[in-house]
Amino acid sequence: MGFFTNLIPKRFRKKEETDKPAEYKNNVPKEKDTIKKSFAVYCNSHHDTKGEKLCPKCTALLATIFKKMSRCRYGITKPICDRCDNMCFGDANNKKFLDIMDASGKRMLMKHPVTAVKHKLTKWGVDYAKQKQNDDIAEKEESKRKAKAAKIRQREARKIQGKKKK
Repeated sequence: MGFFTNLIPKRFRKKEETDKPAEYKNNVPKEKDTIKKSFAVYCNSHHDTKGEKLCPKCTALLATIFKKMSRCRYGITKPICDRCDNMCFGDANNKKFLDIMDASGKRMLMKHPVTAVKHKLTKWGVDYAKQKQNDDIAEKEESKRKAKAAKIRQREARKIQGKKKK
């Protein structure tokens, strides 16, 4: 049985079959690489630069973003910056960053298809996780509301029964 158990990926095994706790992957270097490639694609098309070189404005913005990313409150498990709830670049830089990431999307698919597809899948994963989290919160609130309403009905029923006995 041990041989066949090893053929099953760990994520599909029962909890007691896995030997060690989940390991966290460091997402920061991958995210920085994706952002750098997106900036290069954007700067090449909008500011007439070549290759990996960036114009001074894009270089300054990229340096600011990388500095802020290294101080991210989520640490190595940070979500992708496009989908983060607490973007830490400042209002003006956030807007510029999102504009650059949106504008470079289609060109990224042509120049760096693997990176673009992985990033898109990660975006969908983050969106799905957020949706599940919001659904769970809504479900909990709904169950609390129903429990409160049931408690009120029970109280009213007891009051009515108390009045009938008198």
